[in-house]
Amino acid sequence: MYTYSTKLDPYETYVLKHDATDTYIEVVPERGCIISKFVQNSEQIFYLEQETLEDKRKNIRGGNPILFPISSYLENETYHYEGKAYQLKQHGFARNLPGKVLEVQAGEEQASITLEITEDEETLVRFPFRFSLVMQYVLDGTGLTVKASVTNKDDKTMPFYLGYHPYFYTAGKQNLGLRIPSTNYFEMVPNSMPEGKFNFNQPESNTIYSELSSPTCEMLDYQRNLKISITSDKVYDYIVLWALEGKSFVCIEPWMAPMNGMNVDKGVQRIAAGETHTSVIQIQSAPIS
Repeated sequence: MYTYSTKLDPYETYVLKHDATDTYIEVVPERGCIISKFVQNSEQIFYLEQETLEDKRKNIRGGNPILFPISSYLENETYHYEGKAYQLKQHGFARNLPGKVLEVQAGEEQASITLEITEDEETLVRFPFRFSLVMQYVLDGTGLTVKASVTNKDDKTMPFYLGYHPYFYTAGKQNLGLRIPSTNYFEMVPNSMPEGKFNFNQPESNTIYSELSSPTCEMLDYQRNLKISITSDKVYDYIVLWALEGKSFVCIEPWMAPMNGMNVDKGVQRIAAGETHTSVIQIQSAPIS
């Protein structure tokens, strides 16, 4: 049986849980509707630095931040729409906006929570569109499903590209395997891929992959005998790896577009007034067979 409850930690937090398997997620609407914690079968899946969750002046380091209306960064933090320049910081603004809960359900087979983020006066200055971003998180016996529905509530075509920034906890990076279904990559930080292998032995490593041959990436944590799989809809054409030395996480990030996507016109989704774009990613864990 799945259940849900709320607590203050320090913000209102929704806990969706399956007690029999010690599987749960925690969701914080006030902090960008983030899934701050994910545990499956007693294994910690997401990494979290609690102090960054509590301090609104900081971007949250951990959980699964939502990257919208852009998933990467823009040259000079600038893009143009209908001849006018607009500024957007890296990863957009959704992760810093409060959301509201639309529905929470729990039953024998699953639990789910649906939340919404919408525009405000500040976002309209940087992204001149009225929108609804509805996030649905479903927890069941297979793992976690993340569904995003972006609705254009404006009267003009809206460009965007979505992404996620999940921080996956690892017990030891030196006993870690990464399976990314592509050999086509670009180092966003030099020396991130010496001899074709992701580099955990420098202060920061960052690589973006394209031309994916499969929708599924895997992280093999041999120290825990745990395989974590991330499966994305085809619209997520890019996978980003990011890690910091001395931190027990690896980010495996599904993105719809590459760096500077709005300006190079790659991966940009355009939805007409009144239309909705829906996409899904799934996160699962299992013993390494």
